[in-house]
Amino acid sequence: MAMPPVPPPGTGLQPSFRPGGEDGSEAALRAWLYEVAPDGTSHLMGTSSGRSVVSIEPGGTLQVSVEGGQNTPARKYLKAPPAEGMSTDPVTVSMDQRTGFWMIQNSGRTNTLRVQQYGLSAVPLRPQTSMPMASRDAAVWIPVVPHGLTPGKSESFRLLILSGPEKQDPSGVTKMITAPRRYLSDAKQEALIAYFGDHLSWPPLPAPHVRQQAEVEKIAAQFRLPKEPTPERWARNRFDVLAGRDGLFRDADWFPRLGGPDRTLANHLAAFYRLVELRTITLRRVCDWADKHDVAPYVIIDKRLVPPR
Repeated sequence: MAMPPVPPPGTGLQPSFRPGGEDGSEAALRAWLYEVAPDGTSHLMGTSSGRSVVSIEPGGTLQVSVEGGQNTPARKYLKAPPAEGMSTDPVTVSMDQRTGFWMIQNSGRTNTLRVQQYGLSAVPLRPQTSMPMASRDAAVWIPVVPHGLTPGKSESFRLLILSGPEKQDPSGVTKMITAPRRYLSDAKQEALIAYFGDHLSWPPLPAPHVRQQAEVEKIAAQFRLPKEPTPERWARNRFDVLAGRDGLFRDADWFPRLGGPDRTLANHLAAFYRLVELRTITLRRVCDWADKHDVAPYVIIDKRLVPPR
């Protein structure tokens, strides 16, 4: 698949907004439907009522449905146009009152969906099974037969994007060792977006990659980013910030340094994922870092999906 184009500053990041009448409470879950284009980027689909987002309060249920339905406080619908390969009711989301987690259910009986927490890899969700939404921001990949089927391309996707409140970890007698604890300097924040921006984009990209130094240089030059002393030396410095002698990943004490001196940044994905899992990296922070360090062209984020501070 060809890599998605990088949006120029001011066009890739959409302004944040909360549609009137769909704000919901601070405890509400918000949901959007996107269509994934052939280039990997995603485009917002409107609902049957013309709204782009629905809010579901705890105790309510969200149904992605071809037929739709009447929205009530207890049940909300996101209506999706019919598509070959997609169930008429592919996804149901409701809260597990015992644990307080929103549960994502594959309501179909044929095709496997994928669930992806922000910044991590997607995992399969088999028909008639469910899993918790374990982070604040999650996506559900719904496979469909693409329009104008071409040889070698058997599926395309729709995306259900979910955003809920931050769930606090319960306290217990066991020593807490998984709390966010990594300090990331400005240079590390900037470097993570420059090299791992595909993995930090939201809605997620279907085939993200870790950038090479030459690609980071090229984007800086293409968008005339004020990187000193030159885009080439800046890109090299930011690489060293991550993987140099004293870099973030060389100091990743939670994973052994395997692979020898020729390993690339992509070999450090496990350590990168751990930073996301421990909430050192979040969608809200990445959006702030991109603006603060003038590296927005490296990451594609629809700001309508960014949780409020």
